Amino acid sequence: MKKNKLLILLIAFLVIPINVLAFDFPAAGWHRGDVSVAQENSRRAIMKALKSSSPNIEVDILDFIDVKGQRVGLLAHDYETDRITGTKGKFIDYHEISKLSKNSANPNLSPEPFITVIDLFDIIEKSKQDGITPLVSLDMKEEGNSGEEFGKWVGDRIKEYGFQEHVFASSFYKSNVIGVEATCPECMTGGLVFNDHWALKHLDYHHTSLDLTGVSNITFFLGFIGKKEVPHDFVLIQDDILFLQPDLVEFWKNVRKVKFVGIFVYKKERPYTEEEWQKLEKIDWLELEPLQMHQYIQNINK
Repeated sequence: MKKNKLLILLIAFLVIPINVLAFDFPAAGWHRGDVSVAQENSRRAIMKALKSSSPNIEVDILDFIDVKGQRVGLLAHDYETDRITGTKGKFIDYHEISKLSKNSANPNLSPEPFITVIDLFDIIEKSKQDGITPLVSLDMKEEGNSGEEFGKWVGDRIKEYGFQEHVFASSFYKSNVIGVEATCPECMTGGLVFNDHWALKHLDYHHTSLDLTGVSNITFFLGFIGKKEVPHDFVLIQDDILFLQPDLVEFWKNVRKVKFVGIFVYKKERPYTEEEWQKLEKIDWLELEPLQMHQYIQNINK
């Protein structure tokens, strides 16, 4: 009799789903690091995020070649230096990080030196050695002629460090993604859907910028006739679009067959409502600003 009861309890334990968290999200990452304490994409912002209770990050990366002719990459969101450094120019035209004006994107925080993609990968490697393997989203921002070569280099670095299982790359620019896939077919790559960019304002939300073709760029004012559904491993959707059209999750998973769906925050200073958190339960990857991240951490600790 006791054996039968134990067997019933065991079966019940195996078949009944148990959710120990208030919100069952697989992961949430800090958008550009913890930007509440340091400049976006800076070493300090990244280190603070990695030491938090949600040690995952999203960072922006650009092409950068040093004085020795070695490609080392750079962590920066903008292709041009103006907003981030207050000086005119393009990051790709520099070859010494020491000659760059410091990262001062947020005037309310102390300026920070820039770091390379190699620096970032070494930080990730050290984190793994310390027992923490972060999920890392690389947003490739290289819009110059070297976009595909830069992507190939990024794919090679992911393979070199053995980060394929937890470092994934996305871009608004197809050339970046094509490059990664050329050298690292097993790497996870994806595209972005959002409505505050001049191009995607004219696209159906069932598309990302990676779906654009040469023909569809030419036919811009005709609704991008000629766009093509390019296969994605994942898609990142602006949160306000998701809140208006929550069915997009099922579309991208069941129709476009992506492996996971992520979101990123549009209005940084607005906290999510309880209803919005419920809609986010279907999202696999969250790129959050400090305000929403602190909400997330509070929720999972309830």
